[in-house]
Amino acid sequence: MLELVIYGIGFFLCTLLIQYLLYKIRKNHNHETNSIWVGNRAIIVLCVGGIMNHNVGYFAAILGFICADEAGKAVGWH
Repeated sequence: MLELVIYGIGFFLCTLLIQYLLYKIRKNHNHETNSIWVGNRAIIVLCVGGIMNHNVGYFAAILGFICADEAGKAVGWH
C-alpha cells in the first residue's frame, strides 16, 4: 500500500514540476495540441504502459497525474 501512495505522490510532484518548467521555458506556449504532459493522450500512454507491464503502481501514478494535471490547469500552466 505504501508503494502505491509513493507512486501517486511522486508522480503528482513530478508532473507539477514538469508543467511548471515547461511553462517557464516555453514562455506560456504549452496550450496547443502539441502541449507536453497534459490531457488524455498522456493518461492513455500511462494506462497502456501499466497494462503491458502488469504493474498496479502505474494506476496509482495515473491518479497522481490526473490530480496534477487538473492543478496545472487551475493555475494556468497549460
